[in-house]
Amino acid sequence: MRRRLGAIAVAACAVLCVCASVAGAAVQWPDTELARHARAWFDMLAGDEAAARAFFAEHMAANPQNPVTIETRLQRRAGVLERTGGLTPLEVVDDDVTRLSVRCKAGNGDDVVAVFEGEPVAPHRLLGVRLEAKPPGSGGPPPRPAGPALDDAEAARQAKAWLDSRAASGAWSGAALIARGDDVLVSGAWGEADRAKKIPNTTDTRFNVGSIGKMFTRVAIAQLAQAGKLSLDDRLSRFLPDFPHADSITIAMLCAHRSGVGDFFNDAYEATDKARLRHNRDYLPLFRDQPLWFAPGTSQRYSNGGYVLLGEVIAKASGEDYYDYLAKHVFGPAGMTATAALVEGDGTKGVARGYSAKGGPEGERDNAGTRPARGSAAGGSYSTLSDLLALDRALLGGRLCDRAWSSWVVGGPRPGGANAPAVPESPSFGFAGGAPGLNAEWMREGDVVMIVLTNRDPEVAAPTVQGLQDVVRRMKPGAAIARP
Repeated sequence: MRRRLGAIAVAACAVLCVCASVAGAAVQWPDTELARHARAWFDMLAGDEAAARAFFAEHMAANPQNPVTIETRLQRRAGVLERTGGLTPLEVVDDDVTRLSVRCKAGNGDDVVAVFEGEPVAPHRLLGVRLEAKPPGSGGPPPRPAGPALDDAEAARQAKAWLDSRAASGAWSGAALIARGDDVLVSGAWGEADRAKKIPNTTDTRFNVGSIGKMFTRVAIAQLAQAGKLSLDDRLSRFLPDFPHADSITIAMLCAHRSGVGDFFNDAYEATDKARLRHNRDYLPLFRDQPLWFAPGTSQRYSNGGYVLLGEVIAKASGEDYYDYLAKHVFGPAGMTATAALVEGDGTKGVARGYSAKGGPEGERDNAGTRPARGSAAGGSYSTLSDLLALDRALLGGRLCDRAWSSWVVGGPRPGGANAPAVPESPSFGFAGGAPGLNAEWMREGDVVMIVLTNRDPEVAAPTVQGLQDVVRRMKPGAAIARP
């Protein structure tokens, strides 16, 4: 899974292999195995392709369930370099046995945090590297890319030209939207939703939005907290008393990935008949008996399992089925008429098939074998451009919960704190979801919204998305202007 390089990081991330332009000799590196792997990662750019191949063999952990070829790693490396312009490490900002965060400067001017995830046992080789486009707590949008500021008309022209060129080269398939306020500047679709049937993507095509579904779950938690049906300080045991360690885990910890609860994308998931995963509760056995990654509240690590638990909390607190709750209290009030956790093979029309190059050398193929029959509270629902725009407008317009809770949903402080800052009128944030054969991006820069949906691997989509983000970040502030 994948997270975009963006202001607020609550979505899933890809395992990216990238290198840096400077080795960062002045950085005070901890004397750990994981730090040694991280330093070698930053050294890759100074070497040639042979050195990069040697790095992958020595420092990256093997994954027999989802093997990644050296050629694929080299392609990912090149793609991330294209987007960042290289990375220079500046300081270590978080250090744990299996997690290391390093603040960096990208060649394109962005502030970036590289988060290294290591194996739980020595020598703690790298499971993956997650890039966050700015240090936590730095505030505000990323720096604007070089080049003149764009009015809305020129931004729309450049965005369309970029997407057309990427599609023509075979590097892009999906749908994209850019809007400012009530004015939609760009809305279009490219490529095929179903290659076997030659069905094209349209602006109404339903795409799997991956971990953007976690935002639906966060909205539900905010609503129930605002209504007094739960508190972020509640122990999990209030709702799921039989779950291991429930007395030590709070709702706030689950929401912030600080519970220590593990992931369900594991060996048990690989061995499970995906057709049997048809309800949120069906995911619980996949991680219920896993040991905690860390003592609750003492660290942070991205957890899909934690959000599955939140789905069960929503059901218990509301007295409604999780999926029914979303349909009635989130999708309905927001005007999201096409969004749902679809069941595989239910006959829904206008759904994009996913295509992935992972898992085999024969090129892209349908990702049906990697997907569960139905998504969970951690993600996997289907949505459209217009529905996600409707969610953005409903959330920030206060139609789903009040402004303070809406701000919390998109990464702001919890409401009611003594030192909580004022809620911005037009916050900047970014969320993403990604897995083999799917990628979704929802970004807001002040009053400008960008939504991108694709039915291909995150690594394939990433350069296209980054180019579109660069256009958005160069747009002039202020009200929309007339355009031809």
